Amino acid sequence: MWLDESNCKLCIITSRTGDLIRLRRPDKMPDILSELSQLLRLPSRSEAFSLSFQSVAKLVGVDDPYKEYKAKLTAIGKRVAEAVRAKLEQTSWDLTTALRIAAAANIVDTSVLGYRPKKLEEAVWDLPAIEEYVNLPNSVYYVLDNAGEAQIDLVVAEALDRNGIKPTFVVRSQPYEIDVLENDIASYKVVVTPGNISPIRWLRDGFILAKGIANFEAYLEWGEAPALLLFRAKCDVLAKVFSVPRNAPIIISGDKAKAIGLAL
Repeated sequence: MWLDESNCKLCIITSRTGDLIRLRRPDKMPDILSELSQLLRLPSRSEAFSLSFQSVAKLVGVDDPYKEYKAKLTAIGKRVAEAVRAKLEQTSWDLTTALRIAAAANIVDTSVLGYRPKKLEEAVWDLPAIEEYVNLPNSVYYVLDNAGEAQIDLVVAEALDRNGIKPTFVVRSQPYEIDVLENDIASYKVVVTPGNISPIRWLRDGFILAKGIANFEAYLEWGEAPALLLFRAKCDVLAKVFSVPRNAPIIISGDKAKAIGLAL
């Protein structure tokens, strides 16, 4: 499912050619453009993005091309997580505050057309433009997203636990852009899903708490279990879909997200 046939396909082209520039292999642009000419025919945005990143990794000859960058983001995230912990301690681990911070922390990205992120230490305090809540059950699958912000999610998970909700982290088994992997949070219990596509594709039961726009879009395609989605409207397409300012944090139920997406 492509939310916007033109802009989303332009986004994948600029994203993957941008990857090659950042990874210092602009000589491989003809190769990725050739592969994208086929992937753009796929009906699934999620599959096209995940497969195209696999292509980038093969072209540069590195399984996890952003490994070093992710390490830098993690170091920043750990510092910001200390401030988040202090804030949540002041609020007696208020769950509404924690989820607002989780959505706001979805700030870093490498592959959104025209996106310019704020610094994580400033962004985490932004309030959501859409704030919908549902009653969370006593256990949730917490689907993680980018490195750096995942360090914030570890603190948010503690807030969930302190409010009687047991979180189980879920990550992809193979590298995708700057998303965290199992070894990035090795001291925590983690469910690992196949390949480098969004874990949303594989979660069929339970309750999902999912971070980021890739997981949001995957939910529109495959989401079956009830969910609460936390992300930023990082592009013009999402800002238009939700009638919010660009880059605004959003907290929305899976049902409402699907209703909006299917209405397009």
